[in-house]
Amino acid sequence: MLPTSTQHPFDSPDHVFEVKWDGVRVLAFCDRSGTRLTSRAKRDVTHQYPEFKDLHTRLEPATAVLDGEIVALDFAGRPSFELLQKRINVARPTDIARSAAGQPLQLVLFDLLFADGRWLGNLPLAERIVFLDGAVRFGDRILRSEPISEYGLALFEAARARGLEGVVAKRSASHYVPGKRTRDWLKIKTVYDLDCVVCGYTAGNNSRSSSVGALLLGVYEGTELRHVGSVGTGFDESTLAALRRRLDSLRKDKGPFRETVPVRGVRWVEPLLVCKVEYRELTAAKKLRAPSFKGLRDDKRPQECRLPES
Repeated sequence: MLPTSTQHPFDSPDHVFEVKWDGVRVLAFCDRSGTRLTSRAKRDVTHQYPEFKDLHTRLEPATAVLDGEIVALDFAGRPSFELLQKRINVARPTDIARSAAGQPLQLVLFDLLFADGRWLGNLPLAERIVFLDGAVRFGDRILRSEPISEYGLALFEAARARGLEGVVAKRSASHYVPGKRTRDWLKIKTVYDLDCVVCGYTAGNNSRSSSVGALLLGVYEGTELRHVGSVGTGFDESTLAALRRRLDSLRKDKGPFRETVPVRGVRWVEPLLVCKVEYRELTAAKKLRAPSFKGLRDDKRPQECRLPES
């Protein structure tokens, strides 16, 4: 179940409000034999996050399906998508183990969908929250996303003061609708971010002449890609090197945009990679102003990258 974007925080006795976690969404499928994690793209990512392989041992039900988000916390206890990148882009077991030791992750749970074979999604969210509280022994790296009733404005201001991404407002009476974006869940951001398709890149200058200068970004409108600008900041050296290798393997002769892109020296790529960027505003021409690269993400398909609803 996916939230719809809205711009204005609010109070409501009919909603609960949670922190918007800046991480990777997963479903956890648990039974007595083990735990399996799947991404939004329905990929099995269990091996990528060994910290949570024993989640099933913390459950009261014999079987369960839980909804949550994997996050990396910085020194101040704030979720950081940049820190999470170190795990998202690692594949070999030895590298995963090394990364897990250096950057431990947390799994923040916020919904319980099945328990002992019973589908709970047709229950109101308020009831599912009670079931979740009794189903999991929380602690260590398994955390609870604490909902706050009614006072969304206060939570939003607290999130903004702490530099968090935003809040999610959920209607207390809402049912769980798998795979659907609904206004029963609303996300309200303190900063703007957008998932974009990487469509090409330019070479860097000076110290970055052998790597990437900027990424050309696109989003889908209907079935076609629309150019929304370029991002050339927010990279570190290891990210640049990894990006260049991946982009070179996707090179193609022609760009994916119908419109002409006024950028010289573009090296086009297959539009298969998705990245997250932060930005200050969306201009009248639907271009990102002052974007900053936050990382690649493999939990979203390119076709999901679209401009926010106005």
